[in-house]
Amino acid sequence: MGRRIKIKKIVETTRRQVTFSKRRTCLLKKVKEIAICCDVDVLFVAFSSANRLSKFCSQRRIEDMLQRYIELPIERRLTYMN
Repeated sequence: MGRRIKIKKIVETTRRQVTFSKRRTCLLKKVKEIAICCDVDVLFVAFSSANRLSKFCSQRRIEDMLQRYIELPIERRLTYMN
């Protein structure tokens, strides 16, 4: 069982960037796993506070995934945000 921590913004910039880097690695691993195990198309995009881009796309082109999202009716797009 993992330890319980209170989730809140890390005030110290250096610690926040290090934490983001470590958690991003784990998150990307999980995103890849769910794409493979569940045979789903996944697009993950994150920008760090230093404006660095992290991305993963289970398809060849991110543009194709974004186009699929854009082509969804607006009502369906909004329900995915919850």
